[in-house]
Amino acid sequence: MENFNDAATDRNIIELDHIGLLNLKETRKWTMLLSVLGFVFIGLMLALVIWLTLMGGSPYAVPQVFSFIPLLLLCVIYFFPIYFLFQFSRYSRLAIANSNSNLLSKSLRYLKKHYQFMGILAIIVLIIYALMIPLMFWSSGLLKTFVQP
Repeated sequence: MENFNDAATDRNIIELDHIGLLNLKETRKWTMLLSVLGFVFIGLMLALVIWLTLMGGSPYAVPQVFSFIPLLLLCVIYFFPIYFLFQFSRYSRLAIANSNSNLLSKSLRYLKKHYQFMGILAIIVLIIYALMIPLMFWSSGLLKTFVQP
């Protein structure tokens, strides 16, 4: 007779061969590089915001705080995918070093979160473009030339 517990357990196990582990190690190194560069870029953007805020501006211009809100918002939005990529790299390094499938699952969960975030962000940007293009035509008066009977 067949043992159903062993059959169910065997279906959930995926083994990586030597080539798969080498590919995962190389991918982990590149994602670590990209995440560290992303954190450096976020730090530079925040330093720019602080420097420009301290430099001051024209008394007739919009207050400095309001002019740098978009840049701060960009830093916050950019932080999350970089953080998820960093966590993938960190946990996959630990999983490979310890041959731990639970850590590998956790690392892949962070990679999934990274791509989910980037996909949702891409959809939002496409929606903004779809809304802005007709608005641009309308505001420039070009829409009237296309719609006139």
